Amino acid sequence: MVTVVFINLGLTLVLLCVAWQIWQLRLKLARIADILLVYERVTRAALQRTPDAIAVGKTAIRQTRQPDTPQEVKQLRIKQFFNLLAVVLQTWQRIVLLRQTGFFRKALAKYR
Repeated sequence: MVTVVFINLGLTLVLLCVAWQIWQLRLKLARIADILLVYERVTRAALQRTPDAIAVGKTAIRQTRQPDTPQEVKQLRIKQFFNLLAVVLQTWQRIVLLRQTGFFRKALAKYR
């Protein structure tokens, strides 16, 4: 009879340890999911206007290669291209600044 009690107690302790490990794993996965959501939001905000800017840049490059366009139009297209380049650089600088200021760590501090 005593042996059965000890076996049950040992089995209970083992299963309790397994349940604790599963609970800890669930918490870690929740933190990882929250981190990924923050990265997705920041990336989406940074790249939201990028397709339009790329389309404008492609159009500008295509039109500057046409031989029949006047000089003023070519200059305008070159300005548009450099404006596109400026938008890309600003986006990149924002991402770098967010990383340097610890935005991600601050945003995720509540999950730690």
